[in-house]
Amino acid sequence: MKHVITLVFFILLFSGNQKPSDWINRSKHEGLYKQDMSNEFEVYSSVEHPGDIKNTVEVLELAKKYYDRIFDENLNFAVLFIDNKNWNKYAFSPPPGMPQAYNKGNIVLGLGKSVIASNAENGIKQAPPPVKELLKQHFGENIDLDYFYRDALSLHELGHLYQFYRTGKSSQRRWLNELFGNLCQVGAARSFDTQIVLDQMDVLQTTMIRGNQWGELKFKTLDQFETEYLQIMQQGQNYGWYQTQFYFKARELHSNFGDDFLRLFRDFLIDTNPDIIGELDNAELNQNILETFGREAAKIMKWKYDNWQYK
Repeated sequence: MKHVITLVFFILLFSGNQKPSDWINRSKHEGLYKQDMSNEFEVYSSVEHPGDIKNTVEVLELAKKYYDRIFDENLNFAVLFIDNKNWNKYAFSPPPGMPQAYNKGNIVLGLGKSVIASNAENGIKQAPPPVKELLKQHFGENIDLDYFYRDALSLHELGHLYQFYRTGKSSQRRWLNELFGNLCQVGAARSFDTQIVLDQMDVLQTTMIRGNQWGELKFKTLDQFETEYLQIMQQGQNYGWYQTQFYFKARELHSNFGDDFLRLFRDFLIDTNPDIIGELDNAELNQNILETFGREAAKIMKWKYDNWQYK
């Protein structure tokens, strides 16, 4: 009897330290059609017979395999493909098609020709012919940017879920979340057998920077990214500019330090959870970054539009 009690005690103790395997917020699945498309995660759509989402599902299956290995997880999650007219019912923020991982355990992606992709496509209509030809090589003759917003950026949102599963929504800074999402995006794309997705990420964002597609920007600092986040998010161009900056920093960090840096970064987000240690001011946070990642990585992470310096 003593052995049975001891066994039960250790089972309860072990279970208490585990995250629930089914953490998905299923209230967001009401009114959606379940699609039998993957054995790795759940798939739902806002129309009964969605268009071609097979490639997105396959990309996410590859990414899940990579993230499960890197983070030693076997994460359950659901992917919601939502068309433009139903977007506001299921997503956190417009415009329709902007990928999101807001509700726990769920990724929301566009379905059909999304508004965000259409807006971006309209923005490059005046691009010089050589730029258009380059984009056609990676996004097809019609330059279909849903390949970027639905396929490539789904890797970013899935990366967020692997963070939120361990941290909840709490973080020292939103920009840390976004840098981590971009690190995940880069790492996953590099793990694929082909570099198609990685090339799409590089080509589009390089084109946007060189062509100054963002125009005049109201916000550029990391402090503004924290305090004006919702306004920045709703002003798609300013948000896109920030994400492009995060992307190229993430690319450099992953090139220099590899997958180990990705693991270290998630551990950092877990260890510095403000719900556990309280909120750090900028000086304290920067010192933690320096001590955790080292001076070389910290210099890459430094934001040129801010004034702080590492000591």
